[in-house]
Amino acid sequence: MHSGRRCNAAVLPAIALLLSLFLAQAATSSPRPAPTLGGTAAAARSSAPRAPAAPAVVLYDQYDTQAASDITSQDFEVALDGFDSFAADDFVVPSGQSWSITGVDVDGGVHHRWWSRCLGQRLLLHERRRQPPRRAASRPGSSYTGTAGDFVVSLSPAVALAAGTYWVSVQARQDITLHGQWFWHERAVQSNQGSVWQNPGNGFGTGCMTWVRQTACAALIDLNPDQVFRLNGTVIPTAVRITAFGASSTARGVRVRWTSASTTDVLGFEVWRQRGAGPLRKANAKLIAAKPSGHASRYGFLDVNAVPGNLYRYRLQVVTLSGARYWAGAATARALR
Repeated sequence: MHSGRRCNAAVLPAIALLLSLFLAQAATSSPRPAPTLGGTAAAARSSAPRAPAAPAVVLYDQYDTQAASDITSQDFEVALDGFDSFAADDFVVPSGQSWSITGVDVDGGVHHRWWSRCLGQRLLLHERRRQPPRRAASRPGSSYTGTAGDFVVSLSPAVALAAGTYWVSVQARQDITLHGQWFWHERAVQSNQGSVWQNPGNGFGTGCMTWVRQTACAALIDLNPDQVFRLNGTVIPTAVRITAFGASSTARGVRVRWTSASTTDVLGFEVWRQRGAGPLRKANAKLIAAKPSGHASRYGFLDVNAVPGNLYRYRLQVVTLSGARYWAGAATARALR
């Protein structure tokens, strides 16, 4: 389902699990082509874009070992909503690091029609260990360059991510009648957990209506396990080292405690709470100020708004003096009845 907005849209509605690329072109009288799943890529494999300008570096790269195949990942016109589909692939921020992502490069191609120069886009990243679930960040309206279905997207402000596994999804928002069909090029080798795909409306008749490994969706007949993309940015210097983080139930609420070995250029901390598969919500009303750096410090926060009987997941967010934010700890606790 799409909003119907085009390039003049300043803010686009959020759709989970996608770096959504919005194309627009003048109407034509050509008949509507039928959407296809993908297969042998029509466009030649692309070499990776040139290296990002300093101080940015390539943080993560899957432009190697490109396969001669691709997969559909597109939000079509209303008449073809059943064919709307999403592809996603994962990447890992190594333990002990935090990344500031300033750009995303994507290798793709357009079939049936020409490449449009009118493009708006947004980036959504998602965090979890196994499949794309909760949104970690979004960046609507970022600038881009690129031709023939390849995208070099600049993100402003940058997306800061702590160590962990994340997913990025690319989905074209374009009407196939006017602009053709966009496909995300695939990779012949697998890194991490491998790419996933879903077609919620089952218009393609695959039965793969929720996230599933592409190689496990039999109707795709897809032997290539990954997508082609690259992440650019900088490694964030570690401002604080958290040596302990935990949560425990008390008669008054859930007590969250953590210990830092040292802090450098840290303004303070935020404690976030999540119940089940629901959204993360900030638990503290005011920023919890960081203590003087250079030695170990202990912190605590009492969540008096935790509803008795519910199991909660708590996360600690570090706020630096520059305004950057990143995650530094996680724990669970059940509020007492």
